[in-house]
This record gives sequence, structure tokens and C-alpha cells, in this order.
Amino acid sequence: MPEKRTGVGKYELQSLLGRDSRASVGVTATATVAYASDQLQMEDILESIRDAGFEAGLLSSKSAEHSGKISKFRVTGMHCSSCSTAVQKALSVTLGVERASVSLTLEQAEVVYDPGLVKEAVLLEAIQDAGFEGELMQEADSNCLTLQIEGMTCSSCSSAVESALRSQKGVLSAAVNLLAGRAEVYFDPDQTGPRLLIEAVQDAGFDGRIVDTDRALGADDRRAELQYWSHLLRYSCAFTLPVFMLAMVLPMMPGCAALFQAHLLGFPLDELLKWGFATPVQFWIGWRFHAGAWKALKNGRANMDVLVSLGTNASYTYSMISILHHHIMRHHITGEYRPTDFFETSAMLITFILLGKYLEAAAKSRTSAAITRLLQLTPPTAVLLTLDQKGNVVSEQELATSLVHRGDLLKVLPGSRIPADGLVTAGQSHVDESMLTGEALAVSKRQGDTVIGGTVNLAGMIQVKTTRVGSDTALSQIVRLVGDAQMAKAPIQAFADYVSSIFVPIVVSLAFITWLTWYVAGKTGSYPDSWLPEGHTHFLFALLFGISVLVVACPCALGLATPTAVMVGTGVAASIGILIKGGDALERAHKIKTIVFDKTGTLTKGKPAVTHHKLFHDKLSLGEVLSLAAAVETCSEHPLAGAVLQFAAAHLAVPVASLDADLTAGLNQLEEPSETSQMLPSPIKAPRQSSPTVTATDWLQLATDVEVEEGKGIKGFVVRPGQQAQAQAVSPSKRKQRALVKVVVGNKKMMAQEAIVVSQAVDDYMREMENECCTCVMVGVGDSVAGVLSIKDPLKPEARGVVAALHQAGMACHLVTGDNWRTARSIAEQLGIINVSAECLPANKAEKIKDLQGRKKVVAMVGDGINDSPALAQADVGIAVGSGTDIAIEAADYVLMRDDLEDVLTAIDLSKKTFGRIKLNYIWAMGYNIVMIPVAAGVLYPATKMQIPPWVAGAAMAFSSVSVVASSLMLRTYKRPPPVLRDIALQ
Repeated sequence: MPEKRTGVGKYELQSLLGRDSRASVGVTATATVAYASDQLQMEDILESIRDAGFEAGLLSSKSAEHSGKISKFRVTGMHCSSCSTAVQKALSVTLGVERASVSLTLEQAEVVYDPGLVKEAVLLEAIQDAGFEGELMQEADSNCLTLQIEGMTCSSCSSAVESALRSQKGVLSAAVNLLAGRAEVYFDPDQTGPRLLIEAVQDAGFDGRIVDTDRALGADDRRAELQYWSHLLRYSCAFTLPVFMLAMVLPMMPGCAALFQAHLLGFPLDELLKWGFATPVQFWIGWRFHAGAWKALKNGRANMDVLVSLGTNASYTYSMISILHHHIMRHHITGEYRPTDFFETSAMLITFILLGKYLEAAAKSRTSAAITRLLQLTPPTAVLLTLDQKGNVVSEQELATSLVHRGDLLKVLPGSRIPADGLVTAGQSHVDESMLTGEALAVSKRQGDTVIGGTVNLAGMIQVKTTRVGSDTALSQIVRLVGDAQMAKAPIQAFADYVSSIFVPIVVSLAFITWLTWYVAGKTGSYPDSWLPEGHTHFLFALLFGISVLVVACPCALGLATPTAVMVGTGVAASIGILIKGGDALERAHKIKTIVFDKTGTLTKGKPAVTHHKLFHDKLSLGEVLSLAAAVETCSEHPLAGAVLQFAAAHLAVPVASLDADLTAGLNQLEEPSETSQMLPSPIKAPRQSSPTVTATDWLQLATDVEVEEGKGIKGFVVRPGQQAQAQAVSPSKRKQRALVKVVVGNKKMMAQEAIVVSQAVDDYMREMENECCTCVMVGVGDSVAGVLSIKDPLKPEARGVVAALHQAGMACHLVTGDNWRTARSIAEQLGIINVSAECLPANKAEKIKDLQGRKKVVAMVGDGINDSPALAQADVGIAVGSGTDIAIEAADYVLMRDDLEDVLTAIDLSKKTFGRIKLNYIWAMGYNIVMIPVAAGVLYPATKMQIPPWVAGAAMAFSSVSVVASSLMLRTYKRPPPVLRDIALQ
């Protein structure tokens, strides 16, 4: 039988399950596995893990929201919500697509589909059929590498490269594309990495380099888009400026009369010049608008391109017909009148729209500035150390950060950035983590502490052993999470999508009605001819009103109102250590009226320590009781189990080397013992959240048949010291023999369940301790309580101030905990919380959330542990403290990277400010159209005799979009709420 191990790595598990399944392993010895139920059963997965030498059991299971493959596409050519809606609709109706979402600001589409029914090429074709350009985006994967191979000339070359890669230890699969000159390699990062793979390619006689597939938030595309609009704008200005001078400036200047009286081939020279300069602007520079309009109309929809194309073509066509009519009717000979043209309207309209697009692109590129800065935190190079067999450094090598492997030993000098996540193996220093967590104070780091890639080493030189590299680092995961959040649409966006879908047809109808109304009114004499400008007819006069209505209307501002604010808001939040998982969560957060707090690790520091104890057994010593309790508690993940383990280790004088890094750190954090009936020699704090396992287990007694009862405690049978041999021969039916003893550790519910009598003396002692905010853990041996351990977890210094600030903001605070009622009420009284629910199992917490939601309240849950995850998922807004477990973080909508409750206030405040900005954007976008369309239609003309020229209307339309983006950018000036008062511990 294989030796049982305590943990399994992600890639070990992945290799066991195969390529069709996905696995992730958390820090709490738990694994999340996504698999196809029609190809693999849960028992098969458990059996595979056990066969590999690991213990495994099923915690929970649920059906996935989707079972298909997820692909992302870069989509170019979208201008407004109607464009993104058209792409989403085209993808959604494709056979085999389960779900599609499109982001206008990111210019991305995310598609969930069945690869057996539809291929990526078909999805690209659907995007192109909708009138847009699409490109498949390569997703960053920590166990997949794309290499550009130089020097391959034939199939034998590609076969040689493929063979060299596959022969490398740790490579799961390799495929080489000769035409593209690329190799795609799947590998186990614990066994190999980019550096060794490139060496394998070089040994085969070719050159290889890593292809950067991380185009997070489209930074390169943003720059390309900006250059594209800049290029068009420069050419458009070069042709439009002469038209503007001929139409607006030169007629007012003396000495230019000859120019306007000259003729060429029977055409007025000035109008011929304007025609010549306006034509390239209309049909070359402005061709993208006409092509976009044609594609939109061909697909049965209308967008901004339709409005621009109609307006400019109407101006250009009328001007051309006017000049030709003047020439054909020989009016230039008779001198009856000069033709009226509006070539400046066509040229200047396109130029102003291009200027607006350029400014909009520039502003949109700044909306992701916070995330772009995060991407730039990773240093380009790292210093790799090579050790000899004795552990001495024999060489240093500077190499690209992308070539760093998991498990490499890196040297980080003072003032430089840490290249990857890892553990400090030598040296001590202070690290600035403010760019990731928002924590202003430098964090002390010494041997055994974790460091985050991208943070700055301030003081001394440290050596770091990498644990996460590439797309696995915390920095990459933050960027990926924010990108996913910006893909998710807020519910309010549905309003903009609906309005945009009907906006353009309504505007075209209004433009036609405007032209018809003014034309009919002129022909019937409803207004005097003196209203007509010189040289205008009733038709031309009405036409200018109609064109102004077409080009002044702006659907783009509506489409940009929500996504730009969400993009800036989530980026700002990430820069101060708050991760928001989507616009929908952000919208719900601004409505929060009730906040439910977990106690341990959320309101308290999550570092419980045994402060008092008392024995209630005549024949067992404290050491024996602690030894029995530790034997079963080592199988628990609860923070209180860590406190018991550490106290037992200290009392039994276990060598420091026997403990893991977390427990060792706890030995240095001693509290002054308070006075009680029995004082403790050295109370020790438990590790935060992680399973309180011990590296060397020779001091622990053997425990069998251990069972954890959530919300109650733990039980098992423990082998007495010196009787292991006899215990192995005992059958389950003879467990009551002296070789094994039943040990139960937990609360009153646990004791009652196991029929262990709690005496009046035990109850009185517990009552006394619980009134002092202690949590009492009973140790039952056999059928009686052998001892009670009193554990205290101090409140976070900011907890009282945060609760008071929430009350002041009109929010109701609740405390929901699995602890006993007396301790819960005592904690709540200190914090000023009235609503308390105690002795709650994880399911009870979720039920409490559901009950509050039934009162028509938007409920937020703040927690950090595995037992909080059901409540976090049930709540309208789940907020996970960043130091919490992977499961809690996965279930939450907000993740606080700092272990500081003030960030709850900041998260809610930022959500309100962001949603307030969204509403302001909508008010502006809707207000602009509501006001400007009637003004452009001429409702004020009878009173003011002022008509908005079409090119002015076009400029107003272009700048309305820019103003919405600029409004969203104001969120970059966000400041945290004022700090709350904090409790100060006096020594």
C-alpha cells in the first residue's frame, strides 16, 4: 500500500485526471475539480487520487453553470451599444453556443460553447458576418507555453523540435506548427519550465523565444487604435483646412474677390476647389463610416455609422447636384445666381467626428490605466542563484523574468522589485506592498514569510524561493479577475442596450419629419421668406435642419456610460487592494442596507490563543489531556484547533523544528496571561486560517476514525502512548479496549451528541470564561469532560469604528457566528451590534441571510472561512477578507486583499461613487440628446433666428461621447473615506 501523503499539487492532480478536466488546489488542503460528468465519475476521481498515495474525500459537489469551452475574441469596429448587442446576438444564435457576452470598452467577446458542435472559426465567421473584425485571443495558462521557433524549413525540422520538446521531463504534450513557426507546449511547472524548454529547442538546432500571449485589457490594441484615429485625423485636417478657409475665412478677407469671381471650365473656381478637397475626406478618409453603415444595414440594424453616412452623403450629394445643375442650366453664363454648396459641412463633419473618436480613444485608454500600471510592476529581469550540494551559492545569472521557474532561488537586492511570488529563505527586509494591497506601511519580511511578485524590497537583500510564476502569480490573477469583472455587464446596462437598439431608427425618422415639416411649412407660407438665408431655397433650408438632427444625435454616449465607469471603478479598486468581480456586484453593493459579519477572523484577528485552562479529571494530567486533544485536532482546519495544537506543543515542550512555519511564527507572539484559577505557562497564538498540521508528527499520538462535525467539534479514537502495536490488532468491534480511548473535542452540542455529561462545575467555569469573551473548548475523554480550554481571539482594532460608521450610514449590522451565545453577545455588546445569531452551522448562516433577504433587504455578508462560503454565495453581495480561504474568496463578489475591515467601508463607498457616476453619465447622455435634437430641429429658430450648422452639430455629437468618458475618468481622483477610530492596545 502506498504511503499516505497529506497534500496534492495542482499539476499532480491535473496529470491524474487528464486534459479534459481542470483542477485547482487551495491552501486548505482542498481541491476544486471541473470535469465532464458523462466521461468521468466522482468515484473515479477519488480512486485516482487515492491510488496516487493521497487521502481524499468529497466535501461538496454541484453542477457547473456551463459545461462548454470558453474562448475570448478581440472584436474591432464597435462604436456603441447597438454594435456590441449585434455581436452578442450573432454569437448567441450560433448553434452550439451556450452563452456570449461582449464588452464595448474592452472590445472583447467571451463565448461559452460546445466544441463538439461549433468551432472557433465558425464563431469568428459569425462576428465577421455581423460586420466586425474578430481575432481569437490566446489565454494565459501557467502550464502552457507558446514558443516562436526560428530556422524550421520542412516537416523533418518540425518533427525534430516536437520530439525534443516531448522528450523533456515534465512535458505533457507538444505540438509544432511549421507554417506559423510556433510550438505549443503543455508541461508540469514543478518539473520543467520555459528555460529548459528553450534549451531543448536550441539543442535540436533551432532558436526559440517565448511568445507573449498576455494582452490583458488590450494595451497594444489601445495604442494601435489611438494611432489609427490619429493617422486619419491628420489626413482629414490636411484636406479639410483648405475647405474651411475657402468657405469661412477667405470670403471675409479683402483682396480675395478675384478668387470667387473666377471660373474654370464653366465652374466657379472656389466651389471646384472645395469639391476637390472634400472628395478625399468623404470617400477615402470617411470610407470606414460608409462601409460600417452598409454592413449594419445589411444585417438589419442601424448604428452611429448610419447617421454619419446619411448626414455627410446628404451634404456632399446636394452640393454636387447644385453645382452640376448650375453648370448644366448655364447659369454661370447668364449670371442668374451662384450655386449653393455645403462641401465644408461634409468635410468638417467627418473631421470633427474623427477628432471626437481620437479623444475618445485617448480617454478610453486611460480608463484601464490602473491595471496597466499593475502589469508594469513585474520587473523585466531576475537574478537566479545556483547552489551546490551543501547549499552554498556558486553562481548568479541575470535572466528574463519570463524564464523563471517554479522552485527557482532568486536574489532580490534592496530597491528592486520581487520578480515572482515566493517564500523568503534567507535574509530579512521590509517590503512595500502598497501598489497591490493599498497598505501604506512597509511589511516586515523574514525567513519563512511569503512575498508577492511586483512588490518592492526596501531594506536588506533577501533570497526568495519562487512558488508561483507567470500567470499563476497574485499579480496576474488580480489583472485577470479585473478583466473578467469588466466583461460582466451591470443590469443597468440593459437599459442602454435597449435604447441604443431603437435609437438610430427613431433619429432617422425624426430627421425626416423635421425636413418634411420645415419644407411643407415653407411651401405653404407658414413662415416668411425673410427667414431663408441668402441663396437658400425652402428645400435646402429644411434639408439643413434634417441633417443637423441626424448628426447631432449620439448613441455612443449611452453605450459608454456604464462600461467606462465600471472599468475605471474596478481599476481604482484594484489599485487600493479591493477586487470587484463584476458590474452586477458593483450595482448591488450601492443598495446595501444590511451587513452580516462572521466573528472569528472577520471581526476578530483570527489568531486565537489558549489563555486559561482547567482540569476536571482526577487521573489525567494536563499533559495527557493536551496530548489526547492534539491527536484529533491535527485533523481539523478550524482556527481554534490551531490554538489547541500550539498550546499543546508549548506545554509538551515540542522542539521548534517540529512545527511548520506558521506554528513557529506563533511561538514568537506570546500574550501576557491574565489572572485566573490556573495560569498558563506560555499562551501561544494559533496560525491564521490554514490547517494546523505539524511537519514532524512524532510527538503526536495516533488517532483513528477521526470525524469532524461542522459547527460542533471533532472526535476520534486515540492510541495511548506505548500501545500502538496492540491498537493495530484491535478490531472495530473492540474499540473500548484499553489500547484505544475515545476523545471528543468541542462545544456543548458536541458533548450532548456523544452522550458526554457536562457537570455543573464545568458549566460554571465555562459561564465565567464566556462572560469574558472567551470561547470554551471541552475535551471529553471516555464518557466525561476531562478539561476545558478557554480560547480568546482579540477584536480587530478597527472593528468597533467600522461598525459605528456603518450604523451612521444607516445600515443594520448583524453578527452570525458558530460560537456560543454568551461569547457572541459579549462580543456584540463591545461592538454595538444588537442583532446576534449564535451557535450557527454553515447552513444556518445561509438561512439567516435568506431570511433577511425575505424582508426585501439587500444583504452583504463579510466572512473569511470555509464555513462562511455558503453565506457568502447566498448574500446579495459577498465580501471576503483577503486573508481568508480560497473557497471563501471564490464564493465572494468582493475580495479585500488587506485584512482590514476599513476596506469594507471603502468598498461600499467606492461602489456608491461609481454607480453615482454611471447615473450621472446617463443623465448627461440622455439629457444631451433630449435637448440637442429639438434645438437642431429648429424649435428655437423662430425666436432666435439661429440655425445650428450641420458641422457644428457633428462636433457636438463627437464631444458628447468624450464628455461621458471624461466623466468616468473623474473616478480616478477617488479618495478613501476618513479613517475610523481604532482601539489601541496598551502594554
